[in-house]
Amino acid sequence: MRLRQFNQQGIEAFRRFLAECRQTPATLVPTALLEDDSMTELVRPSIEVAPRQFANKREAAEYLTALLAPLPAHEVEANAGLWTWLTLFYFEGVCPASDNRRIVKNDYRYIYEPNNTRHYYRHLLCIAWRILQIAPVYNRLFLVGPVSKLEKSTEEVMKRLFLTRIPCIFEVIDRLYWDPVTGRQRRRIVDTKPQRGDLRHRLPAMIRQLEKTYDLQSLSADQLIELLGSEFQPPQAEPMALAS
Repeated sequence: MRLRQFNQQGIEAFRRFLAECRQTPATLVPTALLEDDSMTELVRPSIEVAPRQFANKREAAEYLTALLAPLPAHEVEANAGLWTWLTLFYFEGVCPASDNRRIVKNDYRYIYEPNNTRHYYRHLLCIAWRILQIAPVYNRLFLVGPVSKLEKSTEEVMKRLFLTRIPCIFEVIDRLYWDPVTGRQRRRIVDTKPQRGDLRHRLPAMIRQLEKTYDLQSLSADQLIELLGSEFQPPQAEPMALAS
């Protein structure tokens, strides 16, 4: 199928489907909307998009990065109709059914709102693509798990532009919060209650404090970790092994 994007009428039709699906979980996915000329328009240049099931967010991110490569990244990032259309196209993976019933989450998980500072980073498909754009190497903390779920660690980092704009921050986060023994993020780093050296509370607070004195844009990961101090030195911390 040729890649399309929703116009505002198409976005609202998809929104009505989400509302109906919450009331009646067995509601059929309105795939006819995908090629409805009154609700969509073709993306230029022409791109062919294929149905597929993504094993995890990394697979989705890599596929979407390749798919959308012909388009300017800044336009992709700002295109609400494109990401909302892609969500419907991949809806079986983004909102999988169990026994012909779906649990539909908040609209912003499926309808992309690039200008809403509280919602843009919560879109289930766009966030995977976005992470790979800004963190092409140190991203394993954020690209695990299914596309139907957004981890708290991802939300806590991606909602803070002052963090994501620091060039070395994703390497720092990888080295501090990835557990190489378990192959997943360290425990309790996004608890509601602050923990020593955690990701949710202490890291943002320390970065805000350090940026008053240091030019964090110019620091390497080693330098920033040293400035963070002993509170942020996890046991068995080590950098990610890169492919040769």
